[in-house]
Amino acid sequence: MKQNFFFLVLALVMGAAIILTVREPAALPKTVPPHFVTTNGTRFVVDRQPFRFAGANVAVMYREEDRARMPETLAEAQRLGLGVLRVWAYGEGTERDGVMSVGRDRDDWPRTHPFRRAPDEWNEEAFVHLDRVLAEAARRNLRVQLCLVNWWRDTGGVTQYLRWAGISDAADDAQPFGINVERAMLFYTNPETRRLYRQHVERVVTRRNTVTGVLYRDDPTIMAYELMNEAQAPPGRWHERHEWVAEMSAYVKSLDPNHLLTPGTWGYRSAFERRAWLAEHRLPHVDFVDVHNYPRDDHDVFVTSPEALGEFVTNRAAATFSLNKPLVMGEFGMGPEGYEGFTQAEWYRAYFEHSARNGAAGAIFWILTPDPRRGYGITYTDERDAAVRAEIARGASLFASQRAATPPDDVLDVRRHLIPRQFAFARPAGDAGAQPAVTNPLPGGGLLYRFRPEQATRGRFEKMGGGEGYVWGWGMGFFEYVVPGREDWRKVGAIIVRAHLQPVLPVEAQGRYDGTRVTLYINGTNCGSRLVTVEQPPQVLLQEWRVDSLAARAEAARGRALSVRFVVELDADLPFGINLSNFPTNDSNRDAKPVEVEVR
Repeated sequence: MKQNFFFLVLALVMGAAIILTVREPAALPKTVPPHFVTTNGTRFVVDRQPFRFAGANVAVMYREEDRARMPETLAEAQRLGLGVLRVWAYGEGTERDGVMSVGRDRDDWPRTHPFRRAPDEWNEEAFVHLDRVLAEAARRNLRVQLCLVNWWRDTGGVTQYLRWAGISDAADDAQPFGINVERAMLFYTNPETRRLYRQHVERVVTRRNTVTGVLYRDDPTIMAYELMNEAQAPPGRWHERHEWVAEMSAYVKSLDPNHLLTPGTWGYRSAFERRAWLAEHRLPHVDFVDVHNYPRDDHDVFVTSPEALGEFVTNRAAATFSLNKPLVMGEFGMGPEGYEGFTQAEWYRAYFEHSARNGAAGAIFWILTPDPRRGYGITYTDERDAAVRAEIARGASLFASQRAATPPDDVLDVRRHLIPRQFAFARPAGDAGAQPAVTNPLPGGGLLYRFRPEQATRGRFEKMGGGEGYVWGWGMGFFEYVVPGREDWRKVGAIIVRAHLQPVLPVEAQGRYDGTRVTLYINGTNCGSRLVTVEQPPQVLLQEWRVDSLAARAEAARGRALSVRFVVELDADLPFGINLSNFPTNDSNRDAKPVEVEVR
């Protein structure tokens, strides 16, 4: 009876659980007011219709000529068929505060219309001009993405906020782009900079447009907010930016739940950085992804041809779609001189075609301007850029004609795109240069195979190089050595592999990492991993694996060739490459050795 009662109770409990599971309501679709841009998976949607666009960053905010010709610039955007404009809704400090021109922006000066001259001194005139930009955009059926702060110093930005918080050394003219990145990172965690930023956000998001009378948070002309332009963070400090994005995205949404939001972290350059980037864009208040690319300036992404650009876009699209969110190519550009033998117009055509083909929801070029001197500027005031403007109009037509297109299957297969870019080599079969020196027999009857590091038969890493006595690979990948097959069979009790390995740490790591995780594979069998730490000269750290795997030993016993791979796995906790080198030549390091495979 007790047993029957037990089963009756169990059945009731399980039945209740099933009912609760079945009846649990699905997440309700997000409701927004009419005419607002929202998302549906990897698409933007307006009033339940797909919304896809070509767009432009526009020079309309700072210089007197840009401001005066703002209506003319927006008219050109409309004529080209563009759908979205990316606009700066920021500017901090004055020229006496140390804001500076950098690189291609040098001809975009002086910038005399900040939104905020001091922590408690707002410039209403700049906000009124932004009102006029939004009103003109609405009149021309254009959407606007508002960016809320700049990482770079040319508009004040992060370093100016830090100066107001009493931290003056983040701005450093001796550093690239005038920023000490390690010190500038304090912007994300400092209570005062976060308070000042929230003040600016509130002032923008809750503003009532003085031209139209519409509250910004009620204005469908605004497509989205972008927390920061090109928010940076070096390896080992991504979590600080992550927490800032989590805080500020939630804050924006608390003030305005209807507009879309993107962080403004411009992308990733490595598989390791990709992890942090995905986690950041997985945050619940982040609606879409914004990626930037400038082939001439960013050599770490290896975009040296339109074909390579296609690989870049495909990889970022696959990462984005793994989150089921839309992708926008938010900045891209090329100067009139072109690059690597391809014209400026050819590069622009490639940007639009690859973005459209890979399912991007939008592509926004840099920068539509009345001024032909503007770096990477596309001007409409003379015929210099006529061919590029034709490509922009063609790109806008392409996006408009494919509003309902879905991403291709190869892009949706994220497993094919887990590493942004790898370089590889492979020696032909039987290459004499890959043959090891053999000691046969060893005392006790074993065999010893010795390889110089550069005798690797295959390699694949995110970056790679080498020379006499060493090879190195950065990031994730492998080096492989092949022990040749034998005619004879022999009993094999163990395989011992030795190598002199070191990590290849990111330059920006600043001592935050001190090792790399290396896994040994023999003929595809995982023979264990180990943390390879940085050695301190004159110390030499030799890594030794004693392989007792029955499968590997059986292969060696039968005399089959052995593939010996040193691998940095995709999911390694410390994926910092391999420097595989010969032993140093001084006597104190005579115990260090090249790659050795001992079959006992």
